Amino acid sequence: MKLRRFLSIVPKTVQLWAWVLVGCALLIGLVVGYKTADQGAMLRTMTTYGSAALVLGIVLAIWLLCLGFVFADARRRDMRSALWVLVAALFPHLLGFLLYFVMRHPIAATCTHCGMTVSNPQRFCSWCGTAQFQPNSAKGPLTANPSQGASQ
Repeated sequence: MKLRRFLSIVPKTVQLWAWVLVGCALLIGLVVGYKTADQGAMLRTMTTYGSAALVLGIVLAIWLLCLGFVFADARRRDMRSALWVLVAALFPHLLGFLLYFVMRHPIAATCTHCGMTVSNPQRFCSWCGTAQFQPNSAKGPLTANPSQGASQ
């Protein structure tokens, strides 16, 4: 998945908090490096603590962005978004993210009449009762045209 497409799905507030998290981690790392450094090795200590905190902040920001993606994608697919965010956050070793991607539903359609979300297997809108049409990809297997068989 392209990075721009991924970030277009993630809510803007989550993206903002990811940047704030990275900045705060870097600032905390530099302050801790400054406080624990000797007078002679201050630059080296601050660089070490700052870079370690920056890496940790980036990892946590990526994790936060992935949770934001799960939240927004679950809402697009008419699933329980808060439940899936908890599953993705609390299951160890990224197993929650794997479960989400394996068990997610197709993207929900919108009603042509009222604009509310309608899950794909529904034939009628739950809100207004308008009949929903299936996309063309739901057709059965292709059959040979009888007129072609006669001409060959």
